[in-house]
Amino acid sequence: MELSASILSADLLNLEREINTSLKAGIDWLHLDVMDGHFVPNLTFGIPIGLSIRKRFNIPVESHLMVENPDKYLDRYSSFSRIITIHYEAPVQISRVLSNIEGFGSLPGLSIRPATPLYVLEKFLPDIKYILVMTVEPGFSGQKMIYEAVDRITVLRDYREKEGLDFKIGVDGGINRENISRIASLRPDIIVSASAIFSGNIEENINFLKSAMKVVTDGQ
Repeated sequence: MELSASILSADLLNLEREINTSLKAGIDWLHLDVMDGHFVPNLTFGIPIGLSIRKRFNIPVESHLMVENPDKYLDRYSSFSRIITIHYEAPVQISRVLSNIEGFGSLPGLSIRPATPLYVLEKFLPDIKYILVMTVEPGFSGQKMIYEAVDRITVLRDYREKEGLDFKIGVDGGINRENISRIASLRPDIIVSASAIFSGNIEENINFLKSAMKVVTDGQ
């Protein structure tokens, strides 16, 4: 089980320092929430930030593309992204975009909004390497978790084992000190957190989250 820091809640004027602090505290991934103001009602960072991170730091990056045209600039996103995650709800041909992501050398990932039924993913699961379970509506950091979406982690784990598939499962949205133990007990592969890492003392926050995760992994 790994912890991914979403820089959506980081201090962008001090981003290098905050990523450095996160790395020293043992973060496993960086998560880039890319938003275009159309697919979700927010605008964030894009390719220049990702390229700068790749140049400066040695850590795997997941680019979570909450955009209407995720197939645009895939070649550039792949230059710094271990995983590129797109949304099922994006108005594109999903299979083609996932194939293009893999063609550019990144691992293809797929995510769905909490209200989208899980069964829509079934036909894609044999061909993807990552599923990101959203437990908030995508677009803004600091939202409260939609607990009804949490059970999807268990459903996906059981399906993966039954079918002998090898995709990883991530969870993103509303994860904090109060619910980290519950989320970790479901044993996702990657837990994404933003404000629970970057609000306050980053090192203490990461240590708290990773300690809660370790209790679960040590008990397996």
